[in-house]
Amino acid sequence: MTGRLPPEVKDARFVCSQCGGEGALESGQRFLTCRFCNTTLFVDRSGVVGHYRLPRLLVADEATAAVRRWMAGNDTVKDLDSRSANEAMEAVSFPVWLFRVQLGGGEEVYIEPAAATMVPQLADLKLPAGRLEPYTAEEEGVEAIPETIPLETARSWLEQRGHGRPTETALVQLPLWRCRYSYEGQTYQALVDASTGAVMAAVFPEKAESPYFLVAGLGILLFTIEGLAITHPAIKFLAYLITAIPLLLLAYWVARRI
Repeated sequence: MTGRLPPEVKDARFVCSQCGGEGALESGQRFLTCRFCNTTLFVDRSGVVGHYRLPRLLVADEATAAVRRWMAGNDTVKDLDSRSANEAMEAVSFPVWLFRVQLGGGEEVYIEPAAATMVPQLADLKLPAGRLEPYTAEEEGVEAIPETIPLETARSWLEQRGHGRPTETALVQLPLWRCRYSYEGQTYQALVDASTGAVMAAVFPEKAESPYFLVAGLGILLFTIEGLAITHPAIKFLAYLITAIPLLLLAYWVARRI
């Protein structure tokens, strides 16, 4: 027996049109079976905004370790992991709008922030398939960031990118850890995706670029002078080789120090 769900489903729940039984509506489902009467239902999501969440898989210590690994990477200033001091690690829940769009024979998922943020990477996150679960309530001690960007605004962004009308729209709560740390008298902030461990930050102590530009400029200057002053090909090649060795050593020293 097949029925059709009305488009008024809310909070990722549904009511069976045959027996009135209630159940959870998982994200991405187009057909489901009522566990009370075994009726197969087609889910009409055209006017539904479901509410889901991603599970928080990382505890605070694991989030701290993820931030330390990021600090020890190539993007941040040298020894940031050992020279900085953690001030706080706070659990937060950040809202995003999820849109499922049919493209050709497949389906694409797009997300847009549902609240203002200074971290643009939040808009580029890929939601793990199959992990969304119906939203109930935030755990104790988790700061819920309120939605400040209307759904219609997010839909207009989707249309501006040339995507079609979404077949599913949902509000999804992303579990994050907000790490506050200090370095040389300034306080910075990094976000950790509590479902994948990815670290995001818009402002952080970056490696200084000027020493690298100076080394590159010095190399160009020396090679240009040698190229103009020396005409014999063999001697010119030897001069280039002799010049390149100290330049490489200087670049290695800069990389180790910066």
